Amino acid sequence: MEEWLERAREDFPYLNGRIYLNSAGAGLAWRGQTAAASRYYDGAARMGADGQLLWEEQGARTRERVARLLEVPFEDVGFYRNTSEVINLAANSIVWQAGDEVVVAKDDFPSVQWPWLKAEQAGGKVIRVDPVAEDLREQQLLEALSPRTRVLAVSHVHTVTGTRLDLARLGRACREVGALLVVDGIQAIGAFALDLGYVDVYASSVFKWLLSGFGVGIGVFRERARAMLTPAYRGYRNAPPSSALQYADPSYPGLYVLDATLEYLEQIGWPVIYERVDRLAGRVVDAVAEAGITQVTPVIGRAGIVTIRVGDPVGCADRLRERAIHVVEKFGLVRISPHFYNTSEEIDRFAEALTTDVHSAMHSG
Repeated sequence: MEEWLERAREDFPYLNGRIYLNSAGAGLAWRGQTAAASRYYDGAARMGADGQLLWEEQGARTRERVARLLEVPFEDVGFYRNTSEVINLAANSIVWQAGDEVVVAKDDFPSVQWPWLKAEQAGGKVIRVDPVAEDLREQQLLEALSPRTRVLAVSHVHTVTGTRLDLARLGRACREVGALLVVDGIQAIGAFALDLGYVDVYASSVFKWLLSGFGVGIGVFRERARAMLTPAYRGYRNAPPSSALQYADPSYPGLYVLDATLEYLEQIGWPVIYERVDRLAGRVVDAVAEAGITQVTPVIGRAGIVTIRVGDPVGCADRLRERAIHVVEKFGLVRISPHFYNTSEEIDRFAEALTTDVHSAMHSG
């Protein structure tokens, strides 16, 4: 094991004696987050409301760090409570008309599917595309677009199947029909490098691949989106005539933690992290293929998630957990999601345990 990785693994105590392959569920906390949160609360204890300027300065630093990570302008970035709030904010900030259409995948995450009910109430229609195969998901979404489409809402990486969409391709198609591309990026941000050049709204919480806990969401509203939206919620951060979408202060304790974690990950190096996530997921793909197990996630068009089909997915995940190997069952499938803190040896041990379990189940059946 490389020396830097050995040191980094010491920052994640949950890894002691366990193989954790569920970062797509929730990324692990690292030791430095306790001190980061304490900086906020210690300051509040000493200064009370007089510390507000310091909190706002911390918020600005965190916003700058996120903007650098996503390679978007500072003014495009805002902080909210979670992914769902950002997408609902976008949905409720559109002035809907009869005949408007929204395109979503029928099996997408609820926060992608359900914020668009207001469009239906106004006489519009939500078109729910039913993907017939993962390698056709993107094409079917494109084929559902029309001149009536106001929004295409997608998950950048599907939370169950792990399918990764080409946002540039989708975004260009949206611009041809005058639609907004709204993206749930929670399974993407922190797992691989992003290109938001053709994205209008990008939403993500920070508790998965960004390892930063619950209570903070990142909302990226690009200039094109801001020009087409009328803020649904108003507050002291966006009183009229402001067109800003952020309406209240964010969770400053959460931003202290997020900033410290992003700095920690920057020190490791984003290219290193992205390369490791890709390589470890690739090792899972190879192991699954060698064992003759059906893979649901496309080989081309995946990110950090690899999802497989086995005969007894719930039992398989439970039995692996009994051996301190943490994967998860989702909708009758088994999902594996390694992060940079995992090792090749852990993937090999997982593969051996999985193969043994599947073969045992086949013989006992």
